[in-house]
Amino acid sequence: MTEDFAHLRDTLGAEEKKTLDEIYQKKVSETEERLREEIKRDNEHLELVNLCYNLFTKTTETNKTTGYKVVLVDPLCTLEIKNFDLMLYNENNQIAVLIDAKTSISERGIGNTIDETVKAANEALSNRETLENITGCKMNKIEFVILSYAYYVDYLKKAVISKNASICLWAYHVPPGLIQVLKTGEEILLERAAGRMHEDENMRQILLKGISTKMGALRSLPIMPTSHMFTKLEFLAQQLFAFLDRKPRDKRWFGYSEVYNLCKQAFSATELDDAQLEKETRKIIDSAIEFGLFRIIKEEKEMSQMEFDISYSRRDYERILKDYLEKRAKEKAFNAAMEEFRQKTGVKKLNDF
Repeated sequence: MTEDFAHLRDTLGAEEKKTLDEIYQKKVSETEERLREEIKRDNEHLELVNLCYNLFTKTTETNKTTGYKVVLVDPLCTLEIKNFDLMLYNENNQIAVLIDAKTSISERGIGNTIDETVKAANEALSNRETLENITGCKMNKIEFVILSYAYYVDYLKKAVISKNASICLWAYHVPPGLIQVLKTGEEILLERAAGRMHEDENMRQILLKGISTKMGALRSLPIMPTSHMFTKLEFLAQQLFAFLDRKPRDKRWFGYSEVYNLCKQAFSATELDDAQLEKETRKIIDSAIEFGLFRIIKEEKEMSQMEFDISYSRRDYERILKDYLEKRAKEKAFNAAMEEFRQKTGVKKLNDF
């Protein structure tokens, strides 16, 4: 309980306390539901990203037929340009493709989705030199893609046309498991000039016909730097359980280096350097300790010297999720509850009572 919330509650009479507590419990429930939905959407997003990632990794059939391969994951996350999930590159034509995977778009949010991607595209173009330095790839052109379920792409098409946005639309058809580029007009030359169809004819023809997603959403890419924190913690827990199972019972503990190495492996296709990886690792460990997933068994001033074990068993996923939601919801609900209470009662300051 935050100091402000506890202070405010202590100043209240019985009726006011009851009102505040009711509001707080309602906010906790609402926040838990919102967090649960965020985690669900994050997992769905990872599945869609992996569908595309699995198609374009080096030596795959799609890589061989199109010439495009994945060269970066979360390509500009360190510049806080977070819309794009994957960067493809073709060495022959020196064209890069930045892909933004979207799994849930409301009809009212279609226009904002296009506006956000256009803004991110402009920022990416402004940082072309940075991208070239990161990848070592000379770029004659950068193309931009929104990948989403076919149902949503039909809505996106209208917004792309109305806003004259230079974005290609890839539709994922769940049955039969096919990714296709969507034509937003009849004239291919005009579509290419508008940036709504791919420059490379081979890539264009293959995508118009459709690419079969044979590997499905196999988690070749388990987490991303922009993944939800719970998704990261869930992945780490699974990996650490396997690591601890290989150790003698009296030595089933791990340290900073094990977590760092797991993060390094998971983020190997990103642009994160060693310092950024270290920062990400420390943030994840801090969250795991705060939430109670990691238990400290050797306390040291420096995190790199600390030792941990896991507070849950391998089969405790639902309990881990429940505890995470409860703790995070309680933390996030304080301010919202106080704001609603003040609006409802007319209280403006803590000392009004």
